[in-house]
Amino acid sequence: MKKLVPLLLLLVLVSTACSALGTAPAATVNGHEISTDELEEEIDAIRSNEGYVTQLEDSFGAPSQGSGGKGTFDAAFVAQVLALRVYHEVVAEDLKERGIEVEDETLDQMRTEMQRGIDSAFGEGSFEKFPKDYRDLLVRQQALVETAQQAVVDEVGDDDEAFFEANPDEFVEICVSHILVGTQGGKTPAEARADALALRERIEDGEDFAELASTESDDPGSASQGGELGCGSRSSLQFDPTFEQAAFALDEDEVSEPVETQFGSHLIVVTERTMPEFRDVADSVLIVMQEVRERRINEYFVNVICEGDVSVNPRYGTWTSESCDEPTPRLPRIEPPQGPVGAQIDGLEFQL
Repeated sequence: MKKLVPLLLLLVLVSTACSALGTAPAATVNGHEISTDELEEEIDAIRSNEGYVTQLEDSFGAPSQGSGGKGTFDAAFVAQVLALRVYHEVVAEDLKERGIEVEDETLDQMRTEMQRGIDSAFGEGSFEKFPKDYRDLLVRQQALVETAQQAVVDEVGDDDEAFFEANPDEFVEICVSHILVGTQGGKTPAEARADALALRERIEDGEDFAELASTESDDPGSASQGGELGCGSRSSLQFDPTFEQAAFALDEDEVSEPVETQFGSHLIVVTERTMPEFRDVADSVLIVMQEVRERRINEYFVNVICEGDVSVNPRYGTWTSESCDEPTPRLPRIEPPQGPVGAQIDGLEFQL
């Protein structure tokens, strides 16, 4: 199974957490506190493995040294570590609410995989150089992610014909055309949308979509074909996610409202919509199933974390979730404190 790279790439940084800063927690997740003592323990565990830290700096440019010199980490790195801790806390609570437990077999498998992965990336023996409590936590968190992924895979199932029947939208085929009012020439998104709305009114008044596409569209490739982009399924057409979502939601001959992407505003029309028989797509169903598994795994993590009730101690930064509201949602993050360098406390650097 393909792993959730954006999350798992950084799992090797995660553990428990932080300090003698007082009783205020580092973060609160759905009412559960992540203490500053826990965060300090996590940073200490990372800092204790000097070879590992050196390899992280050489490979990823993190952690960055704080103004206190060697042995201190900057606020951006601490914010990243805390954000990952928040992610895992949200996932753990979601699995608990759903009655899904992490099996001992999964823990054993993840311990073997994590030791092999860290030693391969950072040198033989790197995993064992961490304190035992930190190793156990890393394994537990990796097992949480694996368990959550497997739950999504189980929901998708492995029966190709049953999957086909249950997920017709993954196989429906459309023929689609568009008119693009682009923003590359200096036109603002608001101006592009206004122009697209004006073109839509002309179509509603009786003008031909294909003729307008040939004369008004800023996509020269499709304009020469009356706006045609071709026919196919989600898997074969591979559109921009926002464009794809809008196109496959349309009825036949329905003209969309302006759809904004990085290219500008699109008017989209589906000229033909058909549903193939299973026998006609049987050879591709397993491929689509894998694509759906990977997409739903990513959607699961983004959705469950975006829905979490999270607050962060201002010493560590601000929980920013604007990315959750984008057309293609992304994981929220902790924005580290801005401004002049803060005080050094227990080897960590924070903004006061």
